Amino acid sequence: MKQPVPESLYRQILRLTYPNILSNITVPLLMIGDIAMAGRMAGGESIAAVTVGAAVTSFVVGQWSLLRMGTTGFTAQARGAGDVAALGRGLASGSLIALVVGLVLALASPLYVAPVASLFEQEGGALSLAAQDYLGYAFLGLPAALLLYVFNGWLVGMQQMKLVMSVSIASNVLNITYSYLLAFPLGLGVGGLALGTVLAQYSALVLLALGGWRREREVLCRLRLSDAWHPETILRYFHVGKHLMLRTLLLQSVMLSFVYIGGRMGSVTLAANGLLMQLFSLFSYFMDGLAYAAEALVGEAVGARDKRRLGEVIPAVVRLGAGVALCFALLYALIPEPLLALLTDKADVLARAAEERLWIAVVPLASFLAFLGDGIMVGATRSIDMSRAVLVGLVGYVLLYAATASWLGADALWLAFVSYLALRSGWVLRAARRLYA
Repeated sequence: MKQPVPESLYRQILRLTYPNILSNITVPLLMIGDIAMAGRMAGGESIAAVTVGAAVTSFVVGQWSLLRMGTTGFTAQARGAGDVAALGRGLASGSLIALVVGLVLALASPLYVAPVASLFEQEGGALSLAAQDYLGYAFLGLPAALLLYVFNGWLVGMQQMKLVMSVSIASNVLNITYSYLLAFPLGLGVGGLALGTVLAQYSALVLLALGGWRREREVLCRLRLSDAWHPETILRYFHVGKHLMLRTLLLQSVMLSFVYIGGRMGSVTLAANGLLMQLFSLFSYFMDGLAYAAEALVGEAVGARDKRRLGEVIPAVVRLGAGVALCFALLYALIPEPLLALLTDKADVLARAAEERLWIAVVPLASFLAFLGDGIMVGATRSIDMSRAVLVGLVGYVLLYAATASWLGADALWLAFVSYLALRSGWVLRAARRLYA
């Protein structure tokens, strides 16, 4: 028999969700801002270069999203169990891993920027050079990006969503300001957009550190340098992280292949897909707001060993997510053109995007359970189920595109992508139900 969900739980979920949504919505708006600024630059390759640069940067940084997800899960469970020492060790050890990995990736970036950018070239070489310019600046922010994963993950696990929201909004306003000034008045072009992001990342790092100290001083004042090198905690990161890294590698492979295949269809198709994917990003960050709330509440329930609470939290999050997904599906189905027109004034790109617009209306319904399921699994530190879900989706994506590409063209790519999302959703929903069955 299904247990009823108390109204107070819905209010608690929304209380934890709305700061995440307000915070997260500024992230796609930031990328939309970059796309819009690139769309006003001389040279048709600017939008494509930003699309490629952002995809590659997300791929590199995203491999280490295990730092955010692992930190959130460990922190929420330690909070539920009342283990103050574990709260500090998770933050310190995660920060050490982030700093070391970020510095190595940043210092090694000159070795791989040019070869990676050249993979997306179609003709001439202008796109490759612009993408190299973007990536050369963007990779300077890798240490900050990985530390932000840890800081944000820890604060979400501590249910300090309002602080995360405030810093995210502030840093993204700074990002747009920096990017505009560097790209246009200072004349750095596409590279200026990336450098603006880097400066904003380091600004956010300082703001989160100061805000975290103010909100959680009782925990942070107990930190010792030795907490950073805590073998058991570090090993736990990598035990959970090996599945998260595989999941992220597979997930980013899908996203990067989507950009790559679109690029092979021409720069106009690549740019049009980039515009449509910004609408997907906008929706995904709304879903991530709910998923972050699920991470904190599920992790707390797991730490307290409260299966009844899990049986309340998971259905409540899914119901709220279904409502949000339906709203976005209707919005994208009915009025996509005004949204796309905000991003560029190039008629050929808008016309190409309009041909594929119905796919983006299907995406919210196919994907919302994938986002929410990931949040549930992060809180439960069930990373293996997350990696399996993405693997199942990836297999479906590859097989379906291979079977339909010759006669559906660009529609085959979108059909495969939607199927990938739907397969992920189905798998992770089944895994989530097992947590409280």
